[in-house]
Amino acid sequence: MSMRSEEVEAKLKDAVEKTTPDVFEKILERCDGHQGVVYAVPQNMAEQARPRKRKRRIAHVAASLAAALVLALGGVFAYNTLSNNSVDMLVMLDVNPSIEIKLNKNARVIEANARNQEGIQILDNMDLKGTHIDVAVNALVGSMLKYGYIKESTNSILLSVEGMDTDKTATLQKNLMDSIGLQITSANGAVISQNLTADAALQKLADDHNVSYGKAALVQKIIDQNSHLAFADLAKLSINELNLLFASKHIEAAGVEQQGSASDANYIGEEKALQKVLAHAGIEQTNIQYLTMELDFEDGLIVYDIEFTYNFVEYEYEVNAVDGNIIGSSQEKADSTTAQDGTGSQSAQASERFISEAKAIEIVEAHSGIRTYEHLTIELDKDDGTYIYEVEFHVGDKEYDYEVDAVTGAVISAEIGD
Repeated sequence: MSMRSEEVEAKLKDAVEKTTPDVFEKILERCDGHQGVVYAVPQNMAEQARPRKRKRRIAHVAASLAAALVLALGGVFAYNTLSNNSVDMLVMLDVNPSIEIKLNKNARVIEANARNQEGIQILDNMDLKGTHIDVAVNALVGSMLKYGYIKESTNSILLSVEGMDTDKTATLQKNLMDSIGLQITSANGAVISQNLTADAALQKLADDHNVSYGKAALVQKIIDQNSHLAFADLAKLSINELNLLFASKHIEAAGVEQQGSASDANYIGEEKALQKVLAHAGIEQTNIQYLTMELDFEDGLIVYDIEFTYNFVEYEYEVNAVDGNIIGSSQEKADSTTAQDGTGSQSAQASERFISEAKAIEIVEAHSGIRTYEHLTIELDKDDGTYIYEVEFHVGDKEYDYEVDAVTGAVISAEIGD
């Protein structure tokens, strides 16, 4: 028997006990009406049986009983075997450890393979063959927690499910995502999941850069909407870093779901980055317009891209997300559409004092009654001649969209969607 951790062995034992059917009573029911009946063995069969060795007779009887049980139970054991070993689906788990699990049509493990050295440690000699995918994933995620690959500072895990039946893969994706999310709550964990189909070109990219097919798919989704980024660069990032980029850039991709928020504990945070930029520019925050901030990847570093307009000048900054050093900045005079309105006169930006972003958020919180949310974004815009703050945030699977008058603070519109 392969060596495995006591914790994982106990989980697997408990799962097998729960999933193994108790068939004794069913066998007895099938025997009703036959109790006490003696069946005579024909003479010719008895004569044929005599020359055979006792061991052969025992084996024959055992085989017959086994066959009879299968027939009597109508195949009740069928789902507990790997009679069909063809691969029906693939499940991939990536943190830094990377593991690929092949499943049969009953969602039971055909084999589980590590794709890197860390994955070997996570497998920890576990023999997962024949176990249901729920049990296998539970054991593997538990091992990742045990060895410290999932923790509060790097709390993201990527779940990828690939199969021909898109409905089936989507269902398995949802079930496993919820299960993993519950298991990693102690680390305030985040799950980013995706359902995939086979793609030869993407598989080649994965092989060329020595990453899993699931990680390659996530990297490609980010690049598809950010063409300045390079696959080779993003492939080197951790899943937590990729999850942060995915969320910060508000990427929308079919089949991708996010649960929880990727940890930014290793970074200074947007607010501190903005204060460093404003101090460098010598500008008060209340005097800037069109502020945008997002994470990006430049020259091997995770950076904050910060842009805003002040006094008809557009400012762009890049700030090292780890140490807060300003690594790039530029200024450019705003074009006429930004600096002037349709009559050619100076824009309202110069004559009207906008409420601060913080004040606009306070107004939205008071209106909605919500103080805890995720993925908050705020942007100054102009709609029908009125300057507004567009405020968006998520609570669970609900998305809240607000428009707030940037001068008066009045709530212009409020929408809630899925």
